[in-house]
Order: sequence, then structure tokens, then C-alpha cells
Amino acid sequence: MAQKAMAQKTSSGTRRARGSISPDEIIAGAFDVANEKSLSGFSMPMLAKHLGVGVTSIYWYFRKKEDLLDAMADRANDEYHAATPFVGATDWKDALRRHFRRMREAFREQPVLIELTLLRPYPRPVDHSSMQATADKLDSMIGAMVGVGFSAEDALEIYLSLLAHVCGAAMVAHQGIFATYDGGLPTGTVDESASVPLLNSLAAKGHRIEDVEDTTFDFTLEAILAYAERRLHRD
Repeated sequence: MAQKAMAQKTSSGTRRARGSISPDEIIAGAFDVANEKSLSGFSMPMLAKHLGVGVTSIYWYFRKKEDLLDAMADRANDEYHAATPFVGATDWKDALRRHFRRMREAFREQPVLIELTLLRPYPRPVDHSSMQATADKLDSMIGAMVGVGFSAEDALEIYLSLLAHVCGAAMVAHQGIFATYDGGLPTGTVDESASVPLLNSLAAKGHRIEDVEDTTFDFTLEAILAYAERRLHRD
């Protein structure tokens, strides 16, 4: 009876018994903590506290932190593929636009996806099922573009260009490159008495440097799509 009572986390913080938690629960909890604290601030004791278990309960399934991060990366790839389907639309440009904007939203909703799939250093163990899912998705996208008239070479070039744009924008946003700017002046880096008439006039019209992330994302996305249309009709 006492063991059963210990098996559940209570509002008073009672620690769960060893064996009462599953690997899936550990991975899910790790995502919760990492999304809140970032991957660099993530630790096994922190996760154990979040889950209400002893840290040895986590090490029972994941012998070291890197093993857990590998499992999280595999889960991240699965979630990323599920969150960014290529769905039908009125035309190919609209389909690509929706696909890559949804991809961007997936990175925004779960910043840890950026750290696990784009920023985490390699080498790490290769998960063949994730690689196959990525290859299948790419092949499907290229096939859909070939179906509307692109050559396979052009389809691959355009898709990878859009992918590089989305991933690059996600990494820039995650690093907070534009987060230190306020209005027309870079906060704390330029003397506020300095003369920057163009930036100040733009700020007076409502343009803010930190808004450039959204502006440049759409600008570059549409520029690549316009290039793609020229390639499609070049003959």
C-alpha cells in the first residue's frame, strides 16, 4: 500500500517510486524542461525534479545525458515531420508557401527542435528510421514539384534553398540576434545622442529593427518562389 502511494507524484512533491515512470514520460518531460530552460540549461537533476523522481530513475533508462539527448533528437525528427506535412493547395506556390511557413511555426512553437535538429553538434548515432523519413519526405516533395513541370534538378535546388532559408531564419531567431534592438537605435551599443537620421525616421513611422525577422523571412521566401516560377517557365 505504501509503495502504491509513493508511485504517484503529489501536490506536496512526493517522489515517485523507481519503475513508476516510462522512457516516453522521461522524454516528454525532457522536452518540457528544455523548451523552458533551453538545451544548454538542461540537466538530469532538473528533469528529475520536474518529473518528481530520483535521478537514478532516469539513469535506469538513459545511462548518460547524451543518450537522452539522442532519444530526444529522434523524437524531435518524428515531431518535425508530423508537424510539417506537404498538403494540397490551389497551386504549387501556395503549397510550398504553406509548407515552409508551417515548418517555421514548428520551430517557433518548440524552440528545442532548433537545438536538437539544427544546432546540436555531430557526430551522434545515426537513426536510420529518421533518415528514411527525411528521405521519403524529400522524395515526395521533389515528386510533387516534378508533377507540375519542374525538372528534378530544379525541384531539388528550389526545395533545398527554401529549406536553408527556413532553417537559417530559425537559428538567427533562436540566437536572439535582433532581440537587443529597440526602435531606431541598437540598445546599449550606440550613443543615443548619435545622429542616425534614417533609422530614427523609420522608427518614427513605426518600423522597428526587431521586426526585421518577419519582414526578411517573407521577403526572401517570396523571392525564392519568384525565382522558382522563372525557372518553371524559362523555356
